Amino acid sequence: GIAVDRGSWVGGEQHRMRLLVLRSAWGLRGLRDAPARTLAGLRSAGFDGLEASLEDLGASAEARAEAVRAARDEGLSLIISAYSSWANYEGPATEQLLSPPSAHLDRLTRELEAIAEASVAAGPLSPVLRVNAHSGSDAWSEDEAAAFLASAVEAASRIGEALPPVSHETHRGRALCCPFATARLLRRVPQLRLTSDLSHWVVKTERMLDTAPEQELLLGRVAP
Repeated sequence: GIAVDRGSWVGGEQHRMRLLVLRSAWGLRGLRDAPARTLAGLRSAGFDGLEASLEDLGASAEARAEAVRAARDEGLSLIISAYSSWANYEGPATEQLLSPPSAHLDRLTRELEAIAEASVAAGPLSPVLRVNAHSGSDAWSEDEAAAFLASAVEAASRIGEALPPVSHETHRGRALCCPFATARLLRRVPQLRLTSDLSHWVVKTERMLDTAPEQELLLGRVAP
């Protein structure tokens, strides 16, 4: 995966934006059993960090905190994924995705709280850059999706500064599965921030989204 460090001003000097290359935890062995050794191996392989779910990092709050501290000690960045249902896309999908919006919100809020706890456990130099949320269901109406996403933004705000910035991924099966619906939802929930996996939209719509009207939609409304 690719993450962007937007840069900053330090001591009157501008530090430039740079791209970070993060490995996905999918298929990564040893992370839960030996996080320090596994993350040291990622650093040796040239990665800047890791994207992982809470489940990938450990079964308990203590184990997840240990993994986050190990990333910090290796100088690696972390993006932690949060799921409103169907964590890691494992097991049966339908029953989980069709659960009501209130159940999705409850689970997502619990995951955001757990991520905040893990990040705080690493101290002031927490390596957690961002939360990547897999949010909602494509089975909902736009009214249901808009209400859920607005509530998710509010839940993140209530948790406060302990929680790294949250963005919601454009992903099949989720509330943001379609570029056109996403553009309309952004009008209704302007505080929403996206993680752009545009390949899902290409598969969903079965085209490259490269016509002038589609480019105007993507560049003008979704990613201005």
